Amino acid sequence: MPELVLESNGRTWTLDPSRTYALGRDPQGDVVLDDARVSWRHATISFNGHSWVIVDHGSTNGTFVQGQRIHHLELSSDTALNLGNATDGPRVTLTGVGAAAPQAHPGQAHQAQQPHQPYAAQGAQGANAGWAQQ
Repeated sequence: MPELVLESNGRTWTLDPSRTYALGRDPQGDVVLDDARVSWRHATISFNGHSWVIVDHGSTNGTFVQGQRIHHLELSSDTALNLGNATDGPRVTLTGVGAAAPQAHPGQAHQAQQPHQPYAAQGAQGANAGWAQQ
């Protein structure tokens, strides 16, 4: 199954297709974007068995690709999203769509920097198992 690399605000995450990732301002989410224009639980990214998709969960200010508001989108290689504003909202870049990658063994995911404190306290077998931030 193909991994997906997500980049935002100088951070990089490698997403595992076996789970869903929450994006938003919620500090318990997987990718936390601290911007007032981003909803608490803004969107999710997941692999549906055929492709990676992003689903906007009724966010107040929207999710945009090339200036167009989207609600559900099948991702293609090198997709750039803006959350909360079409031109200057937080940018999320997704790469590696459709590329096969080696599978990490549970507990061996590489994490150079913790995305936020609640997960840091849980360790590799906690909420971070199955994904890596590089």
